[in-house]
Amino acid sequence: MSSASSVDNAAPLPETDSFRTTSLAESMLLLAMLTVFQRGIGFVRGVLFCRWLPAEQLGLWDLVFGFLMLAGPLVVLGIPGSFGRYVEHYRQKGQLRTFLYRTTVATVVLSAVGCSALWLFHEQAAVVLFKDRSLASIIPVVALTLTAVIGFNYFVELFIAMRQMRMVSALQFVNSVLFAVVGLGLLLWYEASAESVIISYGVACSVTVAMGVWVLIRDWRTLPLGTEVPAQNEFWRKLLPFAAWLWAINLLSNLFEVVDRYMIVHFSGLSPEQSITLVGDYHSSRVVPWLMVAVANLFGGILLPHLSADWESGNRDKVGRQINLLLKMASMVMMAGAIVIGMTAPFLFEYVFEGKYSGGLQVLPWTLTYCVWYSLSGCAMLYFCCAEKTHAGAIVFGIGLAANVALNALLLPTWGLTGAVVATALANAIAITLALSLSKRHGMQVQLATLLLAAAPLLLGLGWMPAIALWIVLAWQATTANWLFDEDEKQQLLEGIGVLTKRFR
Repeated sequence: MSSASSVDNAAPLPETDSFRTTSLAESMLLLAMLTVFQRGIGFVRGVLFCRWLPAEQLGLWDLVFGFLMLAGPLVVLGIPGSFGRYVEHYRQKGQLRTFLYRTTVATVVLSAVGCSALWLFHEQAAVVLFKDRSLASIIPVVALTLTAVIGFNYFVELFIAMRQMRMVSALQFVNSVLFAVVGLGLLLWYEASAESVIISYGVACSVTVAMGVWVLIRDWRTLPLGTEVPAQNEFWRKLLPFAAWLWAINLLSNLFEVVDRYMIVHFSGLSPEQSITLVGDYHSSRVVPWLMVAVANLFGGILLPHLSADWESGNRDKVGRQINLLLKMASMVMMAGAIVIGMTAPFLFEYVFEGKYSGGLQVLPWTLTYCVWYSLSGCAMLYFCCAEKTHAGAIVFGIGLAANVALNALLLPTWGLTGAVVATALANAIAITLALSLSKRHGMQVQLATLLLAAAPLLLGLGWMPAIALWIVLAWQATTANWLFDEDEKQQLLEGIGVLTKRFR
């Protein structure tokens, strides 16, 4: 986590450039405000989806949403994902307009080809996604939604890379509000089905894409023109290897995140209707925990351009220290959140969900465990992005994916949904261990306290009382001793809190 002072001193954009960067402190304040509103809306939306949709339709939406998150980066070969690393690089060289023009054209062409193929082969896609050819009629709707999702992801990645958190906040907020309003409206007045939810998500993403296009066109002419234009072959030789590895990471990480649900559909031995209903139970256990993952991903996206700026300036040891601090703080904060979620979950499942998802409540402790580990793995990946060692991230998620499939194949037939979630938690433990090991191999000094706090979420799956006791001990040590957080780290946190408080006032 960068100190505010170091990031505020990053090289500013030229005065002729309308894209003003947002400091890290202000970015965090905007993120906090965005989190309060957007996640609150998302929570209410998710709760009402669980309450109003039948379990089978909820499971169907979960499978479609997992596919959209998987296919979005996959179709465009990870090119927008490289913005966080290379926007700053080409901005400093005065070649940002060329960079944006070439990557935008490539993204549009690739998304058109991929979504058209999905529409044409809709029956085959239904078999792969749902093991049910009768659901093929929903695939064209999924294909149209995918185009909007790709556009939304493109503009979020672009404005984060430009450190334009005001615009990111606007896009995320509008998307969340529209998704909730249109989705709940369709469920009430059109049809209580997964198709209504898919349509509403596509509408929300389409509107935010239109917002992003308008801003980009408005400010296009103000982008500075460089004296040199990189040759096409030189440009793509630099960008594509990074994007290809990032594409592989996105593919493997998203497969890693959704494979347990598809294992339930294809290898549980149940009928399509029964297995999709079981996925609905699983979805109910993820409604609240996945909010932590979303926030961690957003933090990581915001931090990457700032960490990249430090890396480009030669402050590579500082990047390692900041990632250590990020991992330790993330573990402490998310464990506290997980404990609160676990203690209040019986009320949520019994009264709010009307007792429809007892299977989801049963597996919630292990769902929380793997959500924390998954978030920590994403934070550790930031070092690989800065060091341009993205192949290490592919190795982490590749091995994690293989472990997830193998463990699900072993535990799912015997333990059912519990086996699937425990298998995913163990696979995430392997992933975070490997991520930290490879980070150390590539030059990052991994602190002993980081390893301890990364292992601590295991107690969430073993019981709430051991988890609470451990967290109290860790919090006590963090405030009274210096072996978890040293004086410099505490000073950075205090300065960051002070800057945020000043900004808020």
